[in-house]
Amino acid sequence: MSRVALDAEARSIVLRRYSQHVIELVLLVAVSLLSLVPGFFLAAGLVRLGVPSEHFALLAVLPMAVVPLLAVAWAEIWYPYRHGGSTPAMRWLGIRITTLRGGEPSLRDYFVRWLLMVVDGLLFGLVGAVLIAVTPRNQRFGDIVTGTVVVRRVT
Repeated sequence: MSRVALDAEARSIVLRRYSQHVIELVLLVAVSLLSLVPGFFLAAGLVRLGVPSEHFALLAVLPMAVVPLLAVAWAEIWYPYRHGGSTPAMRWLGIRITTLRGGEPSLRDYFVRWLLMVVDGLLFGLVGAVLIAVTPRNQRFGDIVTGTVVVRRVT
């Protein structure tokens, strides 16, 4: 394979990774907003049962904090662990996570990658985006630490 073909493939992976994060962010915002509805009804029901009404706002917004956290953990850890290394957005875009040796990452690898999104997300995701663009294997910090890489998914 020529150097030009490798560069085109690398650019494709990078573009797909950026697109994946945008798709997952949009889905997370949608889930967060939708979680306000049951939160509102839960808070209203608890106020009717005698919980002081000054706690209404906290009770209504609480699901908006818990539900997205659980949704992200499911999408970034459990789903790829059980579905060949791809989050839902990665599946749509034809990419997956693998170890540098080509094996399946462990549940621990997915968990550590997820925790290190804090570092990759610094400066509105600029740290992760720059690392993906400049590292030889297009890895973000979580990938470098866990020894994983994102590649095209072979179907």
